[in-house]
Amino acid sequence: MSGLKTMLNPKVTAVVGVSTSNPFSPGNVIFRKLCFENNLPTYPINPKGGIVEGKEVFKSINAAPDDIELVVISVPAKYVSGVLQQCADKGIKSVIVVSGGFSEVGESGKSLQDEIVDIAVSNGISMVGPNCIGVFVPDQLDTFFLPSERVARPRKGCVAIISQSGGWLVERLEEFASRDVGIAAAISIGNQAQTNTTDFVKHFGEDEGVDVILAYIEGFGEGEGREFVETCSRIAPKKPVIVLKGGESEAGHRATQSHTSSLAGDMAITEAAFEQYGVIHAVDEDEVMAYAKVFSSKPKPMPGSGVGTMTVSGGHGVIASDEASHYGLVFPPFTKEQQDRMRSVMTPAYQGIASFRNPIDLTGSAADVDYERVLNEMLTFDSIDAALLLLLPYAPGISLQIGARVANVAKRHTKTVVSFVPNLDKYEVIIRGFELNGIPVADTIEEAVQMLNGIRKRSKYLQRIGAI
Repeated sequence: MSGLKTMLNPKVTAVVGVSTSNPFSPGNVIFRKLCFENNLPTYPINPKGGIVEGKEVFKSINAAPDDIELVVISVPAKYVSGVLQQCADKGIKSVIVVSGGFSEVGESGKSLQDEIVDIAVSNGISMVGPNCIGVFVPDQLDTFFLPSERVARPRKGCVAIISQSGGWLVERLEEFASRDVGIAAAISIGNQAQTNTTDFVKHFGEDEGVDVILAYIEGFGEGEGREFVETCSRIAPKKPVIVLKGGESEAGHRATQSHTSSLAGDMAITEAAFEQYGVIHAVDEDEVMAYAKVFSSKPKPMPGSGVGTMTVSGGHGVIASDEASHYGLVFPPFTKEQQDRMRSVMTPAYQGIASFRNPIDLTGSAADVDYERVLNEMLTFDSIDAALLLLLPYAPGISLQIGARVANVAKRHTKTVVSFVPNLDKYEVIIRGFELNGIPVADTIEEAVQMLNGIRKRSKYLQRIGAI
């Protein structure tokens, strides 16, 4: 839909529903952000006119200038159809309706929601909502009616998020910001009365600034599920589509129907469809974060399930082994010849105390050079499809440069590498050394294994369609 491109990058906006008496109304919050935070020319609209934040208030969309590209509507539901018709008369093609309460019947005998859909469709308007919190594009657009000081906004990045739940989206924004994972856009789709999740998947699938598409879905309308997965099948060979689906339990199914009046569907059927069409199914919010983070780094493929693991703590290797078995990943044992090859490149003084089984325990005596040399050998073994580095920088021989140094080794090979480093300020240089060189870093061992699981899921799909 051509209106979506304009919606996400408008040159001039208008907010219908500002108040001259309540500076904290949703319309006023949105107006201030668009006008003063995004520095967008923005016209406040209220039938009473007046002045808001030093700006002239226009009494209607019709009375406002003709250069408006996006209108945000925040008025009671019964007035929205009239406002939307004014947008249509003015040739405006992008509208966001944050208002709720559209179950009532209007003067036409149709529901208020059906009325606005009819206007949008017949006039070629791309409309998001109603009943949504808005749209956020870092450094460009913020129509959320939630004050900036109360909800974190992530930095610019390559993950596009589409959510049927405004609350879930807010939580993800907080988490992405705290984990320093950048986003390309965040869309609260609300009732998706006219523009739906599939429309945005199509849009972001063609957006060169988006590398990962993430969607929270509670259900589909009649026929929408097939359209969604078929759309994903066209996008998935180019970029990952990650989905967390609500309503999977019986109780969740009931809650979903109550929340969005959508059909949750049978999860077994949904799971099979996701796998067939290349959708990466996240089972919980931890996997959502792991997959979003790892695919942001464009990891190399993982053709099999064999993982070679290196650590300076035997206990961490055990934990990783348990986690990996849960996801069907294996730590193949190294042959004596392979162990001898890795031992021979280790610092001679520590060759006798290190263990070269899988996981490899380099012990607390290991230094940067040991990680580099052993990894370089391990990545040549046919039994290993990916490397997992459990890096605990308290070892005295580990420097702050180890991230960049190990990443340079990984660049010589075709196999993917994932690292775990405790998320502490004192290790920031190490973490950035990895990430700036394309090695994803997990905050926990479980997350690191989940990252590998996501890479393996996607690689299996790409293998099946002959893309790798």
